[in-house]
Amino acid sequence: MPTQVTAERELLSPERRARHRQHVRLHEQIWKLSRAGHPKEQIARMVGVSPRTVYRALAQETPPPPRRRRSRSASIVDPYLAYLTTRWNQGCHNVARLYREIVVQGYSGTLRNLEIRLHPWRRHDAHLVSQQTIRPPSPRAVALLFVRPEQHRTSEQTAYLETLVQHDATIATAFMLAQEFGRILRHRAGRKRLEPWKDAVQASGIAELIAFVEGLAADAEAVANGCSLPWSNGMTEGFSNKVKWIKRSSYGQAGFPLLQRRVLLHPIAQPSHTTKPRRPSSACSTTTLHDRDRGTAPAGAAA
Repeated sequence: MPTQVTAERELLSPERRARHRQHVRLHEQIWKLSRAGHPKEQIARMVGVSPRTVYRALAQETPPPPRRRRSRSASIVDPYLAYLTTRWNQGCHNVARLYREIVVQGYSGTLRNLEIRLHPWRRHDAHLVSQQTIRPPSPRAVALLFVRPEQHRTSEQTAYLETLVQHDATIATAFMLAQEFGRILRHRAGRKRLEPWKDAVQASGIAELIAFVEGLAADAEAVANGCSLPWSNGMTEGFSNKVKWIKRSSYGQAGFPLLQRRVLLHPIAQPSHTTKPRRPSSACSTTTLHDRDRGTAPAGAAA
């Protein structure tokens, strides 16, 4: 079992591991406050989450396991697709011969199973095939391939895109426009290439891309700067959004001192090694950070 858990963690991306660690810290903090006797609604206000999140966390004592992306069922042929694509593109389209070759490599399936899996390749006799031909990627994966630079794609991904482009003129236009917009952003080409690109989108007749360009018009100056300048205020906007969310979760009943403390003590703002629970008393809403820095006690506190 430990080996299986370790393997699952290795499959997760660093970003997903970081999010899971944050969820675990939040889960542990909620349970600490609950064991200290604080009501669920108060815990929600103290840690900056909704009461529903607190109820869900207290429903199970152990932290939630990391979520894994759903994967489509694998086939017994999949481990041999790389070899099969190479042989097929070399001109060997005899399935019986390919079957004998991969049996030597350890294939334990049937000839009929291999015929079914390779049948879609018959439609691409005049073109190179790839693993994606027999197991097409998801729409999200195809969208990512459309915006990914050529040097960051594998040869199989490039072959799959070439097949798509050759079979549909609209897809070819969308792919060309997506790649051009990516180059404008990465090379910061500015207005001199952005405006012709917008005109090309309008002339393409693709409704989704036209709607995207029309949405850019609402903030044209910022878009032009984003295509020209190396700076970005994305992190500032994200922090501002977090502050607004914390303020709205108080339903307009909190003043600035409490908002200040909640922002500074929010789980996202705390270092990973911090495990101390937050102060549960009402002094959190009356004691300002200024008083704490001066070393003075809050009003009404014992000397």
